[in-house]
Amino acid sequence: MKSREFWDEFADATIKRLIEPDAGDPVLILADANSDLNLAHALRAAGVRSGADTQLIVKPHAKKGEAMNTGPILAASIKAARYVVSIIDDGIDASQAMLDAKASGTSILYTLVTGVEDYVVRALLNVDVEEMNRLGLRVCELWEATDVCQVTSPQGTDVSFQLKPRKCDFGNGKLDKPGKDDFYPGMQVNIAPVEETINGVIVIDASDSVQGVVPNPYSFTMENGIITKVEGGSEADAMRAWLQGCNDPIIYKLCHFSLGLNPEAGISGSMIEDERKFGAVDFGFGYQNPSLGGTVGMGDYHVDIMLANPTVILDGEVMCRANEFNEKMIGFET
Repeated sequence: MKSREFWDEFADATIKRLIEPDAGDPVLILADANSDLNLAHALRAAGVRSGADTQLIVKPHAKKGEAMNTGPILAASIKAARYVVSIIDDGIDASQAMLDAKASGTSILYTLVTGVEDYVVRALLNVDVEEMNRLGLRVCELWEATDVCQVTSPQGTDVSFQLKPRKCDFGNGKLDKPGKDDFYPGMQVNIAPVEETINGVIVIDASDSVQGVVPNPYSFTMENGIITKVEGGSEADAMRAWLQGCNDPIIYKLCHFSLGLNPEAGISGSMIEDERKFGAVDFGFGYQNPSLGGTVGMGDYHVDIMLANPTVILDGEVMCRANEFNEKMIGFET
């Protein structure tokens, strides 16, 4: 399938199903010089067809560390929008302009399609959204009722942490309340474990947001929520060097635990896809979205690491193993 042939359908679904703007609502489509401008223009056209006041800004591609400095014109445009659809992922989500806009009620949707064009089309147009919603809300209920969560894997992961009293963030990929930001296509359940309770070993066996697909697993040793060792072969060396290069102690802190729920997702090396693989686990480190209610806080860097087929255990009972859910615990077939 050639996804670019489906950009109009994808764009219409984005605007009509995920945003649902009212006539005249200010909608900003945000792209950069490296974006697929066919998609950018398709999104703008879909917004116009919906009756929204839809504008497109194509900004220069940001170099490392530049995305958070939006400048006054772009910052004002973001704040003036009721909805923003961004097809870039360069760190602008952590910019002060985005944070201020969200605080004022602007809702923001992100995606990054480069290299996973076919996936994003399938993951939005070919899925049962209601069933994913049902499962995601049930996982949120279970996590919020859990004292101790343990994650293991055949590759050697064995890490545990407390979930109560933290609340889940359900990444359904839809702008259904003011001030929400989310990545799409959905879905994913996210929570910030109680930081000082996170202890054990995490083996990265699928991918990470620094190197992409990981050919050989490597590990993080966690002590009280902080990475104390990075061990393995060349993959570990590369990650260790990247972490050190951030020169920021926050990057070593685990900031979220997430579970993918999209049956169309696989492991491609793109976090837009990998994080949503059905039954896969994502641990994030560094900058923590304030909506998660954790204590890690702000930072200039964030990194995600993926486990492809882990076991998630809630207070001693298996919730999912090898990408299959315990239907007795869930309460319905998945």
